[in-house]
Amino acid sequence: MMSGSRCSAVQGQAFAPAPKRRRRPLGFLTAGLLAAVVQAPLADQARAADQPHLATVTTLRKETDSQPAKMLQFGVYRTEADAWVAWKAVVRRQPDMVADLVPRVALQRPESPDSGFVLRAAPLPDLDPSFVCRRIVGGGGSCLVMDAVPDQPPATPAAGSEDNDHNGVVTYSPDQSREMQEIERQAARLSRIAAIVPGNEARVDIGALKASRWNLCSLTFDDGPHPAVTPRILDILRSEGVRATFFPIGNVAVRHPRIIQRIVQEGHEVGNHSLTHPNMRTLNTEAQRAQIAETNRILAQSGADPVLFRPPAGRWNSDTLNAVEQEKMSPALWNVDTRDWFTRDAGKIMAQLEATGTIGSVVLMHTTYNATAEALPRAIGLLRTRGCRFVTLSEWITSLNSLATPRIAQR
Repeated sequence: MMSGSRCSAVQGQAFAPAPKRRRRPLGFLTAGLLAAVVQAPLADQARAADQPHLATVTTLRKETDSQPAKMLQFGVYRTEADAWVAWKAVVRRQPDMVADLVPRVALQRPESPDSGFVLRAAPLPDLDPSFVCRRIVGGGGSCLVMDAVPDQPPATPAAGSEDNDHNGVVTYSPDQSREMQEIERQAARLSRIAAIVPGNEARVDIGALKASRWNLCSLTFDDGPHPAVTPRILDILRSEGVRATFFPIGNVAVRHPRIIQRIVQEGHEVGNHSLTHPNMRTLNTEAQRAQIAETNRILAQSGADPVLFRPPAGRWNSDTLNAVEQEKMSPALWNVDTRDWFTRDAGKIMAQLEATGTIGSVVLMHTTYNATAEALPRAIGLLRTRGCRFVTLSEWITSLNSLATPRIAQR
């Protein structure tokens, strides 16, 4: 526990840590919010009529020496939107059977844009795809276990100026992609606070949420800042009256202090996304703390005072938690991934958010892609129609903690 801070189936460079700063504690508590709070709104929103054909749900599993990864397949759709509508119908009909699946829509044949779309979904890696398939078949669906089709690498963005290290654009590896998807899957099983704040345990009664009419969402933007895209995102947020949380990279932020200053001046929260965007797990505690402390020093020069640290690609370990605690900060993840870092396509960003965004969402986006800025007004509109009131991530965490019930430790 960290100290508080503000804030059917057929097989077919090391830096000295900055001085500690005094921070107003967020006061994290202990225990676990029921996962049903996450899943229930999605089921309520799935009002689309049952389709005459089934969705295509792909279930990926970790490879072993003797068994390659598998997927579950259920059909083909003419458009991407049709596939998402069908997935919502599947969730409505069989919520318990698909609770461990996270949907992904893809072209049936990437080389042929007119080949139709399949809907894929990955469960936790310890689940047997054949067992999942049998559960769905037993509930009236149908599926086929097949060899998994790996995700295709993202296409080169139309705007070449995005792909420049000096602009804070990060290209995510397949390993990073798998781990980021795993964070989203885990978020569906953990309490809301525990899913966002590693090492935190909290219990928030569903009744307390309903009684308080709790309806908070938080938009978060990683990487950058980008000299062109980030100001565009800030313009949209200002126009929409939305406050968000930005997690810039230290060695990029040092080149764009005016953008950091603007983020602060316009009422947004600035978090810490490390100095060089490394895999934190490969560093010891002191090296991890140096990544965090030097970034805090850089951001402080532009008027920011980060209290949240988001590990790059969500990769953290116990040393990360120790380093964050030593800096009097708290770790922060997400529970809805728009996959803008992968698709770089506004339509696909929106399709992902259509399927997963609801009250309680902490949305992962990136401040370096034109497609993200293009999708942002629609994303805000969609979440508002679903009842979201936007706050910074620290405010989101603080609000849930205020509803949490302390648990007496059992010795």
